[in-house]
Amino acid sequence: MSLFPEPLKAYRVYVLMFVLNLAVVAGVIYLLRREPARPVVVTMPPTRAARAETSAARISVTVSGAVNEPGAVQLARGALLAEALQRAGVKPEADLSKLDLTRPLKDGDKIVVPTKTVSEPVTQNVTASPTAARVSTVSVMPPAETPRAKLNLNTATLAELDALPGVGETLAQRILDYRQQNGAFKTIEDLKNVKGIGDKLFDDLKELVTVQ
Repeated sequence: MSLFPEPLKAYRVYVLMFVLNLAVVAGVIYLLRREPARPVVVTMPPTRAARAETSAARISVTVSGAVNEPGAVQLARGALLAEALQRAGVKPEADLSKLDLTRPLKDGDKIVVPTKTVSEPVTQNVTASPTAARVSTVSVMPPAETPRAKLNLNTATLAELDALPGVGETLAQRILDYRQQNGAFKTIEDLKNVKGIGDKLFDDLKELVTVQ
């Protein structure tokens, strides 16, 4: 039994071609609408040679002295001294004038940052002049005390007797009364005859009075 009616047999070739083309177009549309497969990315671990190359691209230097964080510092190959100091942190008292900040560093370099030194005051030796030396050795002596003249009991006034130690105005008047009643004193021991003058007071007065 034929798939095509008798009138269409003459066109069966065209029909088959049409169906075939339709199937091809449908297949193309299907393929285009499918989500493309994502490529699988495989990350390979770095080889020993790659690790060696990365390690060789960096250097390690040691920084000490007037820095905030002394110790080892990792830097890129070809780094300058200024970069190492920036990583370690420089203290305010650091003396950078003695360092070449533009010097390239090598692996294993040791950097010591010095500290500013405080200048000591200059001591001037002043030689004293002979005159100054003589003046410094001269000692000022107090003026010698002028010996006090002894008071004459036969001519002393009331005020002079009153000024003697231990003798008041009353006792001074008694001495004058004794002299007026008994005449001039013969010796200083005659003072003991005046009422109120005992041995103790006489001992205090005997070096201060005289009889003439």
